[in-house]
Amino acid sequence: MIVAVFVRRLKPGFSYADFEEAWCAEEGFGVPARVISATSLADPRDVLTVGFVQIDPDQLAAGSDAVADQEAKRHSRIDDVIESTELRAFYEVEGEFDFSSTPRQVDPGSIDSLFSAL
Repeated sequence: MIVAVFVRRLKPGFSYADFEEAWCAEEGFGVPARVISATSLADPRDVLTVGFVQIDPDQLAAGSDAVADQEAKRHSRIDDVIESTELRAFYEVEGEFDFSSTPRQVDPGSIDSLFSAL
């Protein structure tokens, strides 16, 4: 599983709602994918998106190529509302942990995983 992390700064005068309207995909990616978006408690112009994509790292380039045209359109819309992208990074999931009570490791493939829906 790949985790895609972006931190973007909104242009002055734009809200999270403006960002979401520009950012939201019009088509699916063709693989299981979920994205969480959030605004900074310190400054709501800072927007974090964390995407979880159920593919192997060696499939990332091919998967990106498959959606390149639709992503180019989407990113053009995003550019209208953001001032900058502070972080754009991709990671491979190595572990999942539950710190709710007694800390324990969770198998990302298990029903207990946050990723079980993927």
